[in-house]
Amino acid sequence: MNSSHDTIRRLIWLYFWLLIFEGALRKWFVPGLSNALLIVRDPVVLAIYALALRDRAFPVSALVLWTFLLALLCFLASFAGIGTLAVTVYGLRADFLHLPLIFLMPLVLRVEDVHRMGLALLLMMIPMTLLAVIQFQGGPLSPWNVGAGGEIGGQLYAAQGRVRASGTFSFATGLATYLALSTAFLLDDLLGARTYPRWLTLSAIPALALTLGVSGSRTAVISVTIVCSLVLYIAFRRPAQMQGAVRFILLAIVAVVALVWLVPVFVQGVAVQRERFESGGGVEQGIVVRFGQDFVAAWDAVFNARPLGLGLGVGTNVGANLLRGYREFSLGEGEWQRVILESGAVLGIGFIALRTSMLFVVTAASLKAYRLGRILPLLLVGAGGLDLATGQFGQPTTLGFAVFTAGLAFTAAQSEVKSTPQRRTPAPPPEKATIRGRSAYAERLYGGSERKEER
Repeated sequence: MNSSHDTIRRLIWLYFWLLIFEGALRKWFVPGLSNALLIVRDPVVLAIYALALRDRAFPVSALVLWTFLLALLCFLASFAGIGTLAVTVYGLRADFLHLPLIFLMPLVLRVEDVHRMGLALLLMMIPMTLLAVIQFQGGPLSPWNVGAGGEIGGQLYAAQGRVRASGTFSFATGLATYLALSTAFLLDDLLGARTYPRWLTLSAIPALALTLGVSGSRTAVISVTIVCSLVLYIAFRRPAQMQGAVRFILLAIVAVVALVWLVPVFVQGVAVQRERFESGGGVEQGIVVRFGQDFVAAWDAVFNARPLGLGLGVGTNVGANLLRGYREFSLGEGEWQRVILESGAVLGIGFIALRTSMLFVVTAASLKAYRLGRILPLLLVGAGGLDLATGQFGQPTTLGFAVFTAGLAFTAAQSEVKSTPQRRTPAPPPEKATIRGRSAYAERLYGGSERKEER
């Protein structure tokens, strides 16, 4: 790998660290720069692209070309909408700027980088858990629970006077995606990869359970559940890994029982989670029906949207703030609904098809790696695939995790496939014909010529 690729790789690492600590900067360290830090990863992405173009390492594929063409068409169509140029530019970067990174990461990252990022995530698990516990106990007015820009009471309410823990992220959605991504690396190790120290993975299990308990976030529970459900699929399809799956289940049970007996805040957190699910209509009404309603709203938007839409960025929180002076989901919370109303039915559906096609390509590569015995790419798809297809790209943390997790999955899949060479059975050496009854001297004297005559 040449030195220019090393520079790109360092910039991708910088993207990773900014994704994890961007919220901490916006909430606690430099809240006055909160708005600027909202797009702090954009210059990093542009620098990555510039170096890749210079070194002819930028990915060229149908999906990348589709991204650029659709971005141009949506940008031009936005001039017929209601947004300002600033709103349109923000919408352009939210929808399109980061997507090529998914296909660039496998070209410059090594599989060792993927595993080291997993190590970093797991090493942060215990400090993140302690922070989540402090936020759970702190209450809405605690300085630990300020929003972006240092806003007091800036975090969302959970239940029983508690707020949803956000960890180092701007809002609770960031913590949810972090937990799902960390779970993927944790399960890969427990199911046989043995990449990380045993003390780290064993301590990460109760830390993960405790963080979920005090998070006050249904999204966090569901996101981790999706990743864990893949363990059952993997174990039943690949019996050799059933032992690892059973080990994980037993360790998880032991961790939960220990937390119930030894950590009272865990019991309090579970009670808050239970109330969150019950007040939201349970799993069926609060999760399944609500998720289905987003698709119904998107279908309705197809018939109600302007031909060229209202303009890129109009439906994002930032766009609403630029247009009206306050943040809101002016076009609804469903991502597909927003996209269609912003860009019109034709371009909006084209963008939805682009994102789902990217998910399909990454999933196909992950399944290929899975057939070769590697499960990490598939687990990473479980951690971030839903956000890639339906996540709110107007929210920078959701966008960052969706793109970066897909890029990690694609990198792990491609690297593992490349590192697993096909075995070729060597052709047997040609048999040497002999004529019985001759001496060695006669064989040397006549054997060659007679074999030629036989041919």
